[in-house]
Amino acid sequence: MEWVDNIKANIGKQILANRMKSRKRSPVVCTIHEAQNIGIIYNATEYVSFEIIRELVKRLSHEGTRIMVLGYVHSKELIDHYLYRKGFDFFSTNDLNWYFKPVSSVTEQFVSEPFDLLINLSLQDYYPIHYITALSPATFKAGRFSPDDQYLDFMIDIEKEKRNMNSVQQEIMKDALKSDLDADIEADVNKKTETEMQLNFLINQLIHYLSILKK
Repeated sequence: MEWVDNIKANIGKQILANRMKSRKRSPVVCTIHEAQNIGIIYNATEYVSFEIIRELVKRLSHEGTRIMVLGYVHSKELIDHYLYRKGFDFFSTNDLNWYFKPVSSVTEQFVSEPFDLLINLSLQDYYPIHYITALSPATFKAGRFSPDDQYLDFMIDIEKEKRNMNSVQQEIMKDALKSDLDADIEADVNKKTETEMQLNFLINQLIHYLSILKK
């Protein structure tokens, strides 16, 4: 039930806050060009997000750069097409404890990695992603602005852009709506379009600013 999950999540947040009190971290600005060890964490529940992240990895990859990607699937089972993706690791709700702390080997490895730059590309405030981002010893952390996030060093506020993106989305959907799409298909297309637009916007803004930041 939702109210039970909310109680568990609040307990998890308190446990995390207590744990963070004993951890000291001094962030150091790291640009996208300087980073040799990059971590990317994102919500992989929708496959369109994986396609976008895969293109981002290609974009960031150059000689000497190491990129680790961790995707969270908000479901009990990993989707088949996520299996055996080289350079990509995934975890699901089956890999969480009772208060939603990630407990799999891939999440533990990711949390312990001393990234030069950690990029959180989740468009939603999922606690497991928040937990990993908070505990990561990464030198510099960047991602989407959330009023509840205290652990990112640089954030992009995409809420201000949602109205513009929604207008563009409606234009994109006009032709699709003229066809005989049923309600479920229409909803799926809308959701995919919204995710694609917001994620691409977040990525482009982060890459831009992470390219020009100065220490």
